[in-house]
Amino acid sequence: MKKLLSLALIGALSLSLTACGNNSSKDNSSSKETTTTKKEEKKEPLDLTGEWQCDPTDGTYLKATISNGVIEIDWVFVEENKSAIYWVGSYDAPTTDTNEYSWVSNNDHEQTETSILASTDETKEFTYNNGVISFSASMQGVSKTFELKKQ
Repeated sequence: MKKLLSLALIGALSLSLTACGNNSSKDNSSSKETTTTKKEEKKEPLDLTGEWQCDPTDGTYLKATISNGVIEIDWVFVEENKSAIYWVGSYDAPTTDTNEYSWVSNNDHEQTETSILASTDETKEFTYNNGVISFSASMQGVSKTFELKKQ
């Protein structure tokens, strides 16, 4: 009886595996293309929302937050346990899944006008490339490119 039950279970398993697989020897390329296309359509756009920061230098670093169509960047002073606004501006989210993206952010002067360390630029270009957001900042005639990584 056990042997008969075991044979029945093996037979049922074999049938279910055969039903899941493709036992046809014909080239089924149109079916494969459709599957690939569907997978590509399901890719989500690149999501840059969240916390970003650069490596600290001399106890200071930049920390960015991207959310709700806004990018805010603050100078963080580790020893003083303080921060100051550097940039608050628009953020246009990517609409495709990509490893490279750039956007021009418009300064929200209402948010930046009271910070003495805030950029006075009208716009700032941000570039995302393989896990790093970069932008250029100038102070007293010296420009530097900052690179922020997601936290």
